[in-house]
Amino acid sequence: MSLSVVFDSAGTLMKTIRAVFCAETQSIISGAETTLLVFEDSDRSLVLLNTGASAVFSAEDMPLSLWLSENAVSYAVSCGKATHEEAGAILLQDRTVTTGNLQSAAAAVKAEAEKETNEFALNCGVILNCRKQKIEYLVASAGYLFSGTAELMQALQKKGVNICIASGDRQEKLEAVAARLAVPKENVFGAASPEKKADVICSLQNTSDTVIMIGDAVNDLPAFHAADFAVLTVQQRGRRPDILFDAADAVIEDIRDAEEIVRRFL
Repeated sequence: MSLSVVFDSAGTLMKTIRAVFCAETQSIISGAETTLLVFEDSDRSLVLLNTGASAVFSAEDMPLSLWLSENAVSYAVSCGKATHEEAGAILLQDRTVTTGNLQSAAAAVKAEAEKETNEFALNCGVILNCRKQKIEYLVASAGYLFSGTAELMQALQKKGVNICIASGDRQEKLEAVAARLAVPKENVFGAASPEKKADVICSLQNTSDTVIMIGDAVNDLPAFHAADFAVLTVQQRGRRPDILFDAADAVIEDIRDAEEIVRRFL
């Protein structure tokens, strides 16, 4: 029997530390959950900025829209209903947030991550609102692999399991993570919206007898519904709506527990 397992990245394979800067209050929100912020308003979308931490920290203080334009920073909608064009229009016209605001979020994440590890990747993005036509939040996140993740991947690969990673994170970052886990580059799907994750599941079902989806947040819901078996991991602490638990066939507290679930289908 052929088996494919699709993993989300942030919060699933990697512990993720986030900082969210609120444009309205001009302050960092303590304990904010990016996916829940998007989930709370159907007109919100999470948009990844394809830029590295060094570029963010070295930027002069100016409107973020101007900096994005001058540096031709590309972007991808990873969660929410905004089209690429709608997101781009808001990114380039908003004047309420600055590079300094983004640096504040990135600095807060960096300081927290360095307390736990010296090896982490940093992402930046925004949460915009199509109804209000503006950026509401600036987001920075840093992540590192949960203990036992590499060993889990090795064990599954030895069993002949086809492993994929589908996540809203930047493709470049995901490919670096995949290389550490010996996951083929062609099995990595970055900047994946919830709908794209579901598409990945459906595509794999054409060649695999069973497809398992393992994720941790509401942006994994469409993939949970599309998969033959859905696993919710709660190793990343935080609030989760009941619909996420309702959609899951199993709930685990440690990513290493996924091995026992996968064994059932071999």
